[in-house]
Amino acid sequence: MKILTISNCPLIESQGSGYIIVNFTRGLQQLGHEVDVFGPEAYEPFQFLGGRAKSYRQALGMLFFCLRQIKKKRYDIIEFYGAEAWLTISVLHQLKNRSYLMISHSNGLETNVYEVISNYGKVLNYNAVVRKWYQLNQSALFSQAFTKVDGIITVSQYESNYALKNKYQSSLNIITIENSLLDNYLKINISFKRKPIIAYCGTWLTRKGIQIIKNDISKILTDFSNSRFKLIGVGNNFKKEENFPIEICNRIEVIPFVDNKDILKQIYQTVSILIMPSIYESFGLVSAEAMACGCALVANKTGFAASLKHREEAMLIDEPLSPYLYEAVKELLLNESLRMKIAQMGYERVQTLRWDLAIDKLEMSYSQWLAGFKVLKDLA
Repeated sequence: MKILTISNCPLIESQGSGYIIVNFTRGLQQLGHEVDVFGPEAYEPFQFLGGRAKSYRQALGMLFFCLRQIKKKRYDIIEFYGAEAWLTISVLHQLKNRSYLMISHSNGLETNVYEVISNYGKVLNYNAVVRKWYQLNQSALFSQAFTKVDGIITVSQYESNYALKNKYQSSLNIITIENSLLDNYLKINISFKRKPIIAYCGTWLTRKGIQIIKNDISKILTDFSNSRFKLIGVGNNFKKEENFPIEICNRIEVIPFVDNKDILKQIYQTVSILIMPSIYESFGLVSAEAMACGCALVANKTGFAASLKHREEAMLIDEPLSPYLYEAVKELLLNESLRMKIAQMGYERVQTLRWDLAIDKLEMSYSQWLAGFKVLKDLA
């Protein structure tokens, strides 16, 4: 297969979405497929503007770039990452005698992001952040990136369910391929017996549930004097004294950045409970990585966590609101056998998150869709 891949994010393997795109591209190439992959640096106009009007600039730049590229070379599949491709997809969808399959390979359905955050905006005083991020609600435009393609690849069943609910595609044209872990995160020899150390890993943003963390983890540290809390990847500007009562700060450790995955793995193996009370996640790679290292996961029902078995593979909270996080963590601290069971079953669950399996599934899906597309074209 000859594939053109156009991404809305930089192709940097150390970053979340870049990690996924680079590894899928590499895997398909190793199977013998020809993949031409381009990030924003190849097509985005006026890059000196930074984040200003970025989605609009990407939409326009992607269109003109794609039209030039398909004139130069014949492709079997054009694969788009990001709803900024809506304009390109809408134009290509109208072309007669189109000879290539169009796929939306999503690292997170932008329409789902907006809907979920809007629903919790009033509760969490999130309106100012929404205005800053989205300026205008582009969901009507973005949805075209999913309704006018031939198939959708999502990273979690949670995302696929949203696409099905909104009738973006039929169930035959929506495939879930869960994000994969690095090989050295699989089959780790670990001990599930841990000290009562709770951890959070990620940027310190409202949509990550930080208000719930402030409220509920403060109460946990107050009620459980032997417990400790680690904050990983929250950045150099984070000050624990500004977010938590001063009397518990001596039991809070801040690790601003961890660039090395092996070091992160070592940190996870000291943690008994990882919390992820995010309002929205398309997948939430930190949850799977922590589970692979023997942590019991406490998470909101979003992304990868939404597909986990409650009280078996994870402790799932009903809402990303207080006191749900407090109650879940409290139960695990009081019930060591339950915590260890969840940690062990979670560990077993993520062993299937392998790149070879993910790439094989993507190749099979593309081959089947392409074959069906060619049959329909021949009949027409």
